[in-house]
Amino acid sequence: MYALIDCNNFYASCERLFRPDLRNKAVVVLSNNDGCAIARSNEAKELGIKMGDPYFQIKEFCKENNIHIFSSNYTLYGDLSSRVMGVIEQSCPDIEVYSIDEAFIDMKTVAKELREPFCQDLQKRILKEVGIPTSIGIGSTKTLAKLANHIAKKKLKTPVFSIDKDSFWLEKIDIRDVWGIGAKLNERLNAQGIYNARELAKQNPHLIKSRYNVILMRTVMELQGASCLGLDDPEPKQSIFCAKSFGDMQSELSVIEEALSSYVAKVCEKMRKQNCKAMRIQVFLMSNRFRRDLRQYSNRMDYQFIHPTNDVRVITGIAKSCLNKIFRKGIYYKKVGFGVLEMMDAHQSQGDLFSPMDTSKTERSSKLMKTLDSINKRFGDNTLHVAACGFDRKWALKSDLCSPAYTTRWSDIPIVKAC
Repeated sequence: MYALIDCNNFYASCERLFRPDLRNKAVVVLSNNDGCAIARSNEAKELGIKMGDPYFQIKEFCKENNIHIFSSNYTLYGDLSSRVMGVIEQSCPDIEVYSIDEAFIDMKTVAKELREPFCQDLQKRILKEVGIPTSIGIGSTKTLAKLANHIAKKKLKTPVFSIDKDSFWLEKIDIRDVWGIGAKLNERLNAQGIYNARELAKQNPHLIKSRYNVILMRTVMELQGASCLGLDDPEPKQSIFCAKSFGDMQSELSVIEEALSSYVAKVCEKMRKQNCKAMRIQVFLMSNRFRRDLRQYSNRMDYQFIHPTNDVRVITGIAKSCLNKIFRKGIYYKKVGFGVLEMMDAHQSQGDLFSPMDTSKTERSSKLMKTLDSINKRFGDNTLHVAACGFDRKWALKSDLCSPAYTTRWSDIPIVKAC
């Protein structure tokens, strides 16, 4: 038996947490560079704001209807997500964090008659201890739990809902709302006369496999009550990328180098957290393809390390060298990106016949990176960083409407005044 805990309108709920004056008011959160709407409170949805609406198109409408707009504050969202997941894990250690605002739990140790009360208590505890409202769906499989969550949130507007494979609700769920059914697959199933979850559940799994694929076969079996998907253990990433559009287009190499160095630092930190080293990296650069009035250009360059490393100093130097080779003057660039394409375990080492490894140098590098990470963990991100990252951040994302980092920055901690 599984349950899916899903935070309601997560980004918007995070913005409301330290702004009680926004309760029951329309809230919209924008994407990077304040591009389009990516989160909406229920009040904003009722006013007609759609997911993905460009901000420049809805700006005046938002002013006229007193809709509160926020730039994305990923620092705040990430911290509150960790707090929500922490509360869930304390109640049930068998957890799979599915996304920043969703988590599955396995309730096999919870008696059948106690499952709904358990989830109701968990929902109340998250709301009390973190302040984020959630919806919880219960089902014998992960797919049914996902459907139950959809019904709880969209249909019944209730915190907790439990569903079984014979529920009449399956007939009321459009095939598009079944977990894993995309637009193209929806069209193919509709052409076959399958329009809702019950009609899909009635299909022969082996016939579905022959006509489609094994993934859809598992979905059918899950709708029939046969669990095919257990909780997934988090696996180390095989590649890591960091790429963001500039707040304003940039043409100076030095500014783009600072942005690239900052991205390298983030990727290297993630690598070290999962005890990996980079074997092959990539740097790419591109102009704004929407500005046809400007000269267009994009390029990328890969680099293969003889001796894998996660030393930010070494990788930053190589990445900047790659950038210099693909950079062209006179171009207004919109984005630079950095990624590690191939990684290996940091505890392993692969020698090279023609380039012996300096073990003492490697050990010094490892100690330095551990010191760097421990300082930043204790005193905050970027407390200690390579000078190449710069300080002005002319390339930074537009976030004119960003809320304070209430939970992670001393200067932004809310001040409560007694009257």
